[in-house]
Amino acid sequence: MRLRRAAPLAAAALCAAVPAAAGITAPPGVRVQVVAAGIPEPTAIAFDAAGGMWVTSGGNLAKPGNGVWYVPRPGARPRQVVRKLFIALGLTWRHGVLYVSHVTPFDGSFAAVDRRRGRVTAFTGWNGRRFTASRAVLSGLPVGRHTMDNIVVGPDDRLYVGIGSRFDDRASPERLSAVVVSVDPDAARPVARVEARGLRNPYGLAFVPGTADLLVTDNGRDDLGLGRPPDEVNVVRTTGPAPHFGFPACWGQGGAPCRGRTAALVRTHAHASTDGIAVTRRFGALGLSAFVANNGSTLFDDPPTTSVQRVALRRTGGRYAARLLPFASGFRKYDPLGLAMGPNGALYLTLWLSGKVMRFTPAG
Repeated sequence: MRLRRAAPLAAAALCAAVPAAAGITAPPGVRVQVVAAGIPEPTAIAFDAAGGMWVTSGGNLAKPGNGVWYVPRPGARPRQVVRKLFIALGLTWRHGVLYVSHVTPFDGSFAAVDRRRGRVTAFTGWNGRRFTASRAVLSGLPVGRHTMDNIVVGPDDRLYVGIGSRFDDRASPERLSAVVVSVDPDAARPVARVEARGLRNPYGLAFVPGTADLLVTDNGRDDLGLGRPPDEVNVVRTTGPAPHFGFPACWGQGGAPCRGRTAALVRTHAHASTDGIAVTRRFGALGLSAFVANNGSTLFDDPPTTSVQRVALRRTGGRYAARLLPFASGFRKYDPLGLAMGPNGALYLTLWLSGKVMRFTPAG
């Protein structure tokens, strides 16, 4: 996500009825609804074992609404249950513990950029109103200009999280920068294991169901002009050696800078801010698919880059063929951000500027 300044959003209660989302187009038969409103700057979504929805809130300015919000059922009034988490962009449930990726300190001033560090915090003791305890699982990670990104549980029961580069266009000296790492949160002293390198800002993470293959979105550099480089969706096979996807020297141009680097699975539009990702075996009549949220370019308005796209996947012999297709459009610029598959096979999307969560339900 390319963080940007936005006007504060007024929290608004949502009536019990779940309204349709005006102006949003989706494939025929897909029902589009707003299921939560009044969450300032919603970024990521996770569901608990009872189907309750949990949403992180964050942006580049420290605000009272930053943290974690809870929506017990569609249409219910969201409640803020964790406060003062800066740039919280990911969360996931694991064995009754909520893990959140965010940045410290809680300070949105430009002067604090060089002091920013990434953290994964575990929240425990949920009693229906609040968490009674918390602890740091990982801390002190060198995010700089970028962020701690989404966090997911892998098939090996480890936590996987993206860590952005400290810089826009050059490598960082730290080992844990521009990488995806995994960690065993139950260890007495959790140690981050690098799973992928060369990713400028690996925002969205999602495992292909039934595999150890992790799909990762990546935001490309901003210094190479309006038409390059593209943003990417990449495949990380977490049972093998950590691949290198090229940042900063290789961005898909080929030649010597890309020798020995792993190519993207699919490339989206340059500077599209391709962020959230969700994967499902089936979405209605559609087969294996990944959905990606394009938050929109901060560098230009035409062509528009704000949308949700579908990556049609076919897996043969351990390799993937992919086609990038349209899925949903009509969004306000900088709105689509976080994606998750929810109960009953529906796709959920956060609208960052509008303070809402949408649901796409396939026919049948």
